[in-house]
Amino acid sequence: MNAKRKANGKRTLYIALWVVLGIMLAQLVHGWMEMWYIESLLAAGAVPKGSSVLGLGFGYCALPAWAQIGILIAGVGGGHFAGKFFWRLIYIEKRRLPGKFWWK
Repeated sequence: MNAKRKANGKRTLYIALWVVLGIMLAQLVHGWMEMWYIESLLAAGAVPKGSSVLGLGFGYCALPAWAQIGILIAGVGGGHFAGKFFWRLIYIEKRRLPGKFWWK
């Protein structure tokens, strides 16, 4: 396997792992938003209505479907762009954090 192909695979994996991190952070934000939304509905005396995204039946959520899909798209997009940004920063421009660390 030549070096360019190996670097391409490494880059793909790097960006894919950033996308996974973006999805996990989006789920965390989703949970916080849903808690806030349910609390505000209950404080107003309303009953939260559950919805299922695309009828997949993976569970119900109090947030509207457009918000659920938007949060997921933001997580995937943010992870993708963060992966590309940090790949360029670390592997192309060879920037490192200043100072000495215990692992060096």
